[in-house]
Amino acid sequence: MDFINTLEKERNLIYEPDAVEKTEDEDIRIYTEQHEVIPFEFSAPHKIKIKRSDSNIVGVILIILSVIGFVIGIALCGDFFLPLAESQLDYSLTAKIKGGFFANASSSFITMAIWIISAFALGFSSISQPAVFVLPAIKCTGTGIMVFSLINAYGILNGLLAFAAFILPSFVIGTLLMLYICRYAIKTSNRLFILITAKNTDTRPEIIYRDFLAKGCIAIAGCFLGGILDAVISLICSNFFVI
Repeated sequence: MDFINTLEKERNLIYEPDAVEKTEDEDIRIYTEQHEVIPFEFSAPHKIKIKRSDSNIVGVILIILSVIGFVIGIALCGDFFLPLAESQLDYSLTAKIKGGFFANASSSFITMAIWIISAFALGFSSISQPAVFVLPAIKCTGTGIMVFSLINAYGILNGLLAFAAFILPSFVIGTLLMLYICRYAIKTSNRLFILITAKNTDTRPEIIYRDFLAKGCIAIAGCFLGGILDAVISLICSNFFVI
């Protein structure tokens, strides 16, 4: 009987709730022969939902529209706008060559910033999205007309050299910045549309505006740096061109 009572006491001691260490899960306790508690953790499988982003598709569409606008400006609109383009051609090149560093930097910054601000303003509306797609095409169409005018006035070689020296730097920088802000303008427009249609009640308008405003500040800072770079290139190239 003493042996049975001893076993009964040991059994009660082992399974006494106060005699074991509590784990995070109160329903799970593992006992070893040494009566030690080993925590056992269950990790539930996580379902990973991959959502395809359409931002890359939007970027490709914007690039294609820019190329189409550039080709239209050279091939279709060059002859039509030639008198107007040639009247501004000498003035623009003269200002680039003789304007000086600060004048060129200011002019490039203002020109790029106007397009950025236009695209930025359109992003605050949920119904202005088609206009955002049109802006890059319009900008590149004007550059195509300028290329046609330079080639018509100075010949193929001199015209392309003048374009590469005085127009191409600001055109490339401004177009890249514009495509950048256009992508986020379209994204912001989509987010506002979802908010208005109450498909996503967790999104707050101030978060949407704050994110888009940050992208706009980045684009404007890029315009400032792009204007400085364009002015440096124009200053260097002005020593090799005479009108």
